Amino acid sequence: RNVDATDAEQLGAAEREGRRQAHEYFRFLRENVPGYERAVLVSTSPAIGVRESRRIVGEHVLTAEEILAARQFPDQIARCGAEHHAGDDTRWVYLAEGATYGIPFRALQPQGLENVLVAGRCFSATHDAHASARSMGTCMAMGQAAGTAAALTDEPKLLDPEVLRA
Repeated sequence: RNVDATDAEQLGAAEREGRRQAHEYFRFLRENVPGYERAVLVSTSPAIGVRESRRIVGEHVLTAEEILAARQFPDQIARCGAEHHAGDDTRWVYLAEGATYGIPFRALQPQGLENVLVAGRCFSATHDAHASARSMGTCMAMGQAAGTAAALTDEPKLLDPEVLRA
């Protein structure tokens, strides 16, 4: 179900529901699956994982149309190969064999801010594009790109994407 991760009531309710479900699955396994008779549930996660909450509006907003067109960008810092539409009508759409789309560096740069980069699930994308590109591998590549850009910078402002490609 959709949870607004910025609403403490909804987040708390989702965490309680997640724990309830974990205990129900555990009960089912112990009662019905051979080998689980003596299993012990040691713990559950201290916090629920909400896949989407806040994200920036960047110098570029990645869209589902760009993903489905396998768009490449001159300043891309990562590539991904599947489009995942999230929500109550979740569906997976795969690009053609071997096709990928790029994540532009500009999607890590918040509009109107200097000396700031983001990486991971808060990057700049539409809802549908975000669902595709928020995978762990892609998020790690964003972090690598942001860290590398910061390390290469010897001036108060971030390097231009043109410079990063050089």
